[in-house]
Amino acid sequence: MNPTGPVLFAGAMKNKKFVILFILFSFLFWLLQFICQYFFLSDRDIGYSFIRSFSLTGALFISISLFSSAVFKWHPQWAKYWTIRRALGIAGTIFISFHILFVEHIVFQWNLRSVFYSLNPLENPVIFGAIAFPIFFVMGVTSTDWALIKLGGKRWKTIHRFVYLGYYAAIFHYLQMNPVALQNIFGYLLLLLTFLALTGELYWFIRIAGKNRFMTLGAKVGFAIILLYLITAYLVFFRK
Repeated sequence: MNPTGPVLFAGAMKNKKFVILFILFSFLFWLLQFICQYFFLSDRDIGYSFIRSFSLTGALFISISLFSSAVFKWHPQWAKYWTIRRALGIAGTIFISFHILFVEHIVFQWNLRSVFYSLNPLENPVIFGAIAFPIFFVMGVTSTDWALIKLGGKRWKTIHRFVYLGYYAAIFHYLQMNPVALQNIFGYLLLLLTFLALTGELYWFIRIAGKNRFMTLGAKVGFAIILLYLITAYLVFFRK
């Protein structure tokens, strides 16, 4: 066997049963969303059913993956399930990739001028998505044992910290893009998991950075991201 393993699921491939079961679970979860979208939420529009089911599945998986990071800190004995967190993140990125492909084909018909009609994310929430996706894509392709070895632990960790910026952009993308599409059980689940993920991130940021009296570079970056959330939320929801 190639010692580097496949590009995706490199660590998890040591357990083929896990990979097969996770792929099956991911497909069935997406299929359930697609069926609900097609028959109950999208007026049997197959194109939009694909778009929305891919986006919700991807966002849910990424949110669960991020929330699990906080859970593992609360319960270190559960950290042995790290392969599930990794798989959720990679699968989420794959579903988001399909979402983007279907949006480009069905909604914009590969016309980039239509996509980027404005570069102001407050006017065009696609810009938030355009910020989030490259970050998630890099997270996905480097979520392997091979990438960790090649990059080195410190460099790998630095790269993966950008996921917090990507998640910020993703949240304001799906909150603005089509709020009505979130008014269903899957949308409410996404909002709940988003809240839990952000709460977990904030809790552990305060707890860990507080030990160093918030004087480290990581603490300053963390405060900058929190400020970015607050300013963006104000501009999106409260500015008239």
